[in-house]
Amino acid sequence: MSETIIDEYYVGPAKVLIKEVNNAGYYIVEEPPLDNKTKEMVNKFLNELYITNYRNLEEEVISTFKKLGYDDEGIERILYNIRKAILFDKITVPMLDSNVEEIECKGYKIPITVIHRKYNGYPRLYTNIIFQSDDEVLRIIEKLAESSNKSINIAKPYIEFTLPEGHRVAATISAEISLPGSTFDIRKFPAKPLSIIWLLKNEMLNELITSYLWFLMEYKPFFIILGPTGSGKTTLLNSLLGLLNPNNKIITIEDVPEINIPTDNWIRFFSRESLTQEYSVTLFDLARLSLRYRPDYLVIGEVRGKEIEALIHAALSGHGSLTTFHGSAPEDVITRVMSLLNPDLANLFLQNIWGFIVLGIYKRKRKVLKIYEVDKGVRTLKHKIVFEYSFNEEKFKPDNLDELLKRSVKLRKIAKSFGYTKESLKRELEKRINLLKELKEQEVTDFVEIQTKLKEFYKGEAL
Repeated sequence: MSETIIDEYYVGPAKVLIKEVNNAGYYIVEEPPLDNKTKEMVNKFLNELYITNYRNLEEEVISTFKKLGYDDEGIERILYNIRKAILFDKITVPMLDSNVEEIECKGYKIPITVIHRKYNGYPRLYTNIIFQSDDEVLRIIEKLAESSNKSINIAKPYIEFTLPEGHRVAATISAEISLPGSTFDIRKFPAKPLSIIWLLKNEMLNELITSYLWFLMEYKPFFIILGPTGSGKTTLLNSLLGLLNPNNKIITIEDVPEINIPTDNWIRFFSRESLTQEYSVTLFDLARLSLRYRPDYLVIGEVRGKEIEALIHAALSGHGSLTTFHGSAPEDVITRVMSLLNPDLANLFLQNIWGFIVLGIYKRKRKVLKIYEVDKGVRTLKHKIVFEYSFNEEKFKPDNLDELLKRSVKLRKIAKSFGYTKESLKRELEKRINLLKELKEQEVTDFVEIQTKLKEFYKGEAL
């Protein structure tokens, strides 16, 4: 058996080991130890504590255990164990670990698995966290649901809700519809959004691709980002929105809020389910409403149905339109859209879509695999590859501006419409490339810092 420790780090006082054993990835949690006397005192404290809010809890713990003679390190261990008991029980470490994107429970006596942001090349990492009974799984589901003012009921043996932190939870109850029993999946909402510089550092794309997309975004395109589950569609969408001029007005529409843009000119809509259809608010309802707000950019987190009509109308009205789609090729989108829309709207879609960004995973890393541009046709959609990732050479192609300008119909059309010469267009793209490289070299990955640089850039002060 081959075993390699890939990484180790701490989440509070708990240690996390990332291992590879026989080509499988593992996420091993080593909890901070407590002696029996301290355990008894912690249990007594929990029994007596009336929790009003998180800040009061922390202050109360520090005050109580300092009086009992515990040092800072001991209090940190105690505070962790109290948080664990109150908040997330056995899954506290992956819940608090900002590197973990998703937590999966397939049932009791089956190891919890996680999807790790840094080690996403493994389909999932197996943990040493195991629930020993279905009651134990059910208790954590109940605890999570209660924190969101939801209740579980065996009459409806499944539930979906969003935690106060923004994490999305889906769960099944008992063995009514899942075996061996209760299950859950928690998709975590990052506390800080991942910026385009973070994606560059992690080689999801390069500076040439980013400058190309950034430049096109300023001319309010209609782009669709597509890829399989976990390929980073929403992450890329969010990071591209973060490159827009901070003065632009952006409206985002989602079923579950995931997009997070630290800008003042952002309006955020999300759908609402109701027991009666009369009181439900769908993505389609919100998409139609959003056009009344005159956004510069209309963004739908993921299109699955009629809401794509609003994106088409937004594009016709001169708004930027962006969304994601679950699929692996432009044909997947076209087939779905053509089945949803009447012939006239379908033709408008074909006439107004700018292109497709296709994502995937290669050698354990999320990648932009291809970018297609669309040429207008008559009731047809012709698309050509502008960028692609060469698996043989392990690099993005093209890798220079001259070749990009040869391939990109959209860049040439913008140049013609707005009076760019070939050289002035290259200078615009080079300005963006240079700024991206500078931020990457300086390791400026924070969204807010990048926004500050962008404000300077759009004033002409950055370069």
